[in-house]
Amino acid sequence: MKRKTTAGIIASAALLGTALTGGAATAATPTAAHTTAAHTTAAAGTATAASCVYAEAKESVKIRNAKKVSATALGLLPKGKRACITGPSATGGLYTLCGEHSSYWMQVSYSGIKGWIPMMCTVNHGEI
Repeated sequence: MKRKTTAGIIASAALLGTALTGGAATAATPTAAHTTAAHTTAAAGTATAASCVYAEAKESVKIRNAKKVSATALGLLPKGKRACITGPSATGGLYTLCGEHSSYWMQVSYSGIKGWIPMMCTVNHGEI
């Protein structure tokens, strides 16, 4: 699966904007309604589909503060719920969970909780 970076996405959007405006990249000034909506969404701990790649939990898994099963649990990602992937996957402590044995972890955000979940416990092993 091809990895996408925020910088690459921004650069692509800038190039597309330049092409659509005939060579001059322009930026719109956000209105009060847009600003308020953005702050409300951020405060609620949710993200729109356009700004997030999701990972859906195969089973309920603990969101941890480090990439190992002995790390402090910060919260729970319930089975069937989706968390926003906030960084590239990384290797960490070995685990046997969700019917898999692996050392790959995924950095996520769910309901305002940011941490790590076992990558093999997600339906899609999406990368950003």
